[in-house]
Amino acid sequence: MNKLRVVLLSDSRPLRVWKFANRITRELPGTEICGIVQRPVHHLAAAQQLIAAGKARAGVSVSIRSKVDLWFRSAIEKLLDWALWWVHGCPPNLKGSNVVTAENVAEKCMLAGWRFLLAADLTHEKVLDFVREERPNLAILLGDFRGSPELAAIPSHGLICEHQRCAKTNAKEVPEATRIEIRHSTTNSGAPFTIVSLGVPAQPYDGWLSFTLKADLIADDLLIQTAAGLRSGSSREASKEVAEWMDRVLQPYLTQFEEAPSATAHPVRSCHRHRSRWKLCLDTLLLCSPLFVVRNWYRRFSGKCPVLILGHHLVSDRGHPMSISTETFWRQVQFLQRHYRIVNLSEASASLPSGRITVPTAVLTFDDGYADNFVNLRAVADEASIPVALFITTQPVSSHREFQHDLTNGNSGFLPLTWEQIRYWSLGEVEFGSHTQTHLDCGSTDRAKLEREIIGSKENLESWLGKPVRFFAFPFGQHENLSSEAIDIVASAYSNFLSCFGGENLPNRRVNRRHLLRKQLYADRWELELELQSVFDLIDTIKRKTCLLQAEDLDLLPELRPPPIRRVQQ
Repeated sequence: MNKLRVVLLSDSRPLRVWKFANRITRELPGTEICGIVQRPVHHLAAAQQLIAAGKARAGVSVSIRSKVDLWFRSAIEKLLDWALWWVHGCPPNLKGSNVVTAENVAEKCMLAGWRFLLAADLTHEKVLDFVREERPNLAILLGDFRGSPELAAIPSHGLICEHQRCAKTNAKEVPEATRIEIRHSTTNSGAPFTIVSLGVPAQPYDGWLSFTLKADLIADDLLIQTAAGLRSGSSREASKEVAEWMDRVLQPYLTQFEEAPSATAHPVRSCHRHRSRWKLCLDTLLLCSPLFVVRNWYRRFSGKCPVLILGHHLVSDRGHPMSISTETFWRQVQFLQRHYRIVNLSEASASLPSGRITVPTAVLTFDDGYADNFVNLRAVADEASIPVALFITTQPVSSHREFQHDLTNGNSGFLPLTWEQIRYWSLGEVEFGSHTQTHLDCGSTDRAKLEREIIGSKENLESWLGKPVRFFAFPFGQHENLSSEAIDIVASAYSNFLSCFGGENLPNRRVNRRHLLRKQLYADRWELELELQSVFDLIDTIKRKTCLLQAEDLDLLPELRPPPIRRVQQ
């Protein structure tokens, strides 16, 4: 069967079914969506309701005190959001968190020419009549609803659905593991045929919401692969195709949990603040001073808002020194969406020569190419509808061995992405750039070695992706890691290159900015906002100038000169 007419029945949040509908039509050419049936949000599971409402934390208010506390926190957060909006110059057209209701999906379906039905009971006769009228040859059910024999009998190719079974939970009600099963039911099949059964373990820093996001993403991948298999074969043939896809694409993500339990035994929490509260309070006073407020208002009305590129490494719930947990990253993305326009790297670099950017703009980038990102980062990016850019170190990907800098620092069990994962992910809103072949320090002056690393990684990426690679990020990325020879080679091969020693990218018609500056993606929102507003950059500049003036004064007094080792530090 070359063409699919699909009806979708959703026992999950509305945004998920809308995204799934677009994914299946994009990834399976010839597929037509003929209708969507959605349950009301208040009938969904608690985790689905919280995610649908854009909540970043799970929690149930029981007592009056907890409800008052929740209301107070919400009021404070809204007040702070308003204050930041004013400090930023009151920018317009910021969408905020991506909250999509059933009504929104109904409007989108009407524009797309798809029928839509809101129904509390997916087994109701009204739903069955809706499916019969559309005459689909396949029905797909999203969510942990078991379906009904009547529904499976209507489409000619039956019904495929997911079933998630959670293992026992701990005191915080986070599942220790879940088993995702994709089942296919037809009129003649009797009991549903299990296409695939997959166990997904929870990680030490998993929360209920982050675990739900990841499980839903994996289930969507498996449902689409199952639909592709059923399009041209039977249930058994589809099961075989899905198993082959899992071995190539999904299993390398899960294998690292089995092979390296030590990576999760004593996790390193990396979501703490890097600065003390009293220092951040002083820095915040600087942010609220006329210096920054007037600057932001001037940029807002003159169209000179900067492009702020944030750099990080991996989203992981196992605890890596360079990681951020899935729920923490989701909260950071929601914060950024309320105050910044998040764009992809191509749009950001193209907007700078225009000389006019009217709203604060942010870009999210991740270095090295860790396998944890394939599910954790992808789940958040997909839910929030944001683009991301990944800079890949190609040799660890080809050999599928841990990064040398991880092994040197005693961090085992964190594998890189595979080429199959990179190629599969490239179908979505993601850009891939180069990060050398072996994570080489490009402060080297060995031109032949630099060419092998810089040009070779570009050729490897382009051969697997089948499209040009335009961006390069320097490993380590400090001033001393960018030799003039390396910059010459990069400039000859790439449209743009990125460092990570801070700074803003300001629009300018007279300058074609090829060197893009990056800031650090902090796990704490308070610290992140100060970083985005360049408060830390100003403080560092003042410190450097103060140290320089002190050094010049000491040169006038030879007897007060510091010892040689101190001179090097300065």
